[in-house]
Amino acid sequence: MRNIFAVLTTLLLVACATTYEQPTLVAPQITSAVSASKSDILRVAKQVLVSEGFQITNSDDSAGIISSAPRNLRVAPTQANCGTTMGLDYLKDNRTSTRVAFGIIAEDGKVMVKANIEGEYKPGAVDQDITLTCVSRGVLERDLLAKITGSFSR
Repeated sequence: MRNIFAVLTTLLLVACATTYEQPTLVAPQITSAVSASKSDILRVAKQVLVSEGFQITNSDDSAGIISSAPRNLRVAPTQANCGTTMGLDYLKDNRTSTRVAFGIIAEDGKVMVKANIEGEYKPGAVDQDITLTCVSRGVLERDLLAKITGSFSR
């Protein structure tokens, strides 16, 4: 009887892992006009990223690009879509972990923020781990963009 129960439990866990439905939405482009030069935008963006706990991995001032390393950050379903299993949102499950990295592109008078979200579902058994495809809903980008642009409106 125990063996039958163990087999049925294993089959249920495998079934959950095979019902993963990836998100179909497309991440929005979050851009804002800023009355500042590219160099000033980049300077402020670097300060904001570091103050938020992100490590800057790449910065090219002439190209107007900043990239950060991914950082562990609990992402809510209102901030991203990492897919579902049997209709249940993975981000509502405490066994799902997420990491967020930001990319910033600046031009004179304009800044764009892009969040890259990595998700992983770990139900406890190594053979059940799932790498999730996550798509931002734009909330994280808008929050970071508001902190960057807010520095110029003071």
